[in-house]
Amino acid sequence: MSDSALFAPSHRSFVDKRLVWLAASLLALAFLSTAALRLGARVTDWTVIWAALSAYDPINADHIVIQTMRLPRLLGSLLAGAALGISGALIQAMTRNPLADPGLLGINGGAALGVVLSIIVFEITDTAGFIWVALGGGLIASVLVFLLGGGSQANPLRLILAGAAVSALFLALTRALLLVSRQALDVYRFWVLGGFDGILTPTIYALIPFLTLGSLLAIAAAFGLNALMLGEDSAKGLGIRTGLTRLTAGAAIVLLCGATVAMAGPIAFAGLIVPHFARWVSGPTIGWTLAFSAVFGAMLLTSADLLGRLPLFGGNMQAGVMTALIGGPVLIWLVRRNGVRKL
Repeated sequence: MSDSALFAPSHRSFVDKRLVWLAASLLALAFLSTAALRLGARVTDWTVIWAALSAYDPINADHIVIQTMRLPRLLGSLLAGAALGISGALIQAMTRNPLADPGLLGINGGAALGVVLSIIVFEITDTAGFIWVALGGGLIASVLVFLLGGGSQANPLRLILAGAAVSALFLALTRALLLVSRQALDVYRFWVLGGFDGILTPTIYALIPFLTLGSLLAIAAAFGLNALMLGEDSAKGLGIRTGLTRLTAGAAIVLLCGATVAMAGPIAFAGLIVPHFARWVSGPTIGWTLAFSAVFGAMLLTSADLLGRLPLFGGNMQAGVMTALIGGPVLIWLVRRNGVRKL
């Protein structure tokens, strides 16, 4: 599969326009990233930031803040945003549902149940310890959704119904367990808000293989999803193995979204609204949509985390809360402006 097949242009001028948009978006992301390193409880000078990154001094308080707090938060928001953007674009293309969200596959519900069980059974209270149980719970829930949805023969409607059923079951079990454990409730309500407080660099490194594999699977599924957008029969007529395409896309979504939920908790709206803006710029070609979704998703979560650290919002507002504050009005605007059928 060649890059030209994934990013095939309809007109030469349109390719140039998209490249310009992508370059401008990357520059904006670079600006946001530097702002995230500089701004916080207090503004850090540029020279101090450069010194902290190039010649770290373990006894310098400013260097410690940048290396152990701001830099891990920045890396986490960049990776989580890109992963949620890509997984949102994939689930919307796979189900042909413009209001589909990665959580539709039961990942959030499975991760939440895994976290609560780890608190009650293994008495884990450190958020860093939730990574593997959350990832495992999300994987188990997603496998159940795919099996109930028909496996390799799954169709969009069955996947949506199976995802809703599994999510409802897992969330009901989670709430039942929370009723009998006050400790679990206290820890869970912080994790479920979604954010990057206390995130550590080793945690990010541990999840990079999952994010990398998920991104590669997303690229592999892009060509087949382009054909699926023409309809099931048309895709089969073009020689596309539709079942394999859906399984590949589903595996990518599970890895990307599951790793993000394990790292930062469930973050709402990012995977839902980002692909809409990406498609406005990229057009219908899935390869370009994935690229713009990754950049726009990283921009959204970096902005949300940065805004949450400003004094205007108390200095410690979770990124998941900020994305909800941003995403809710944006979603309402999208629906009112275009109508659900045109989204």
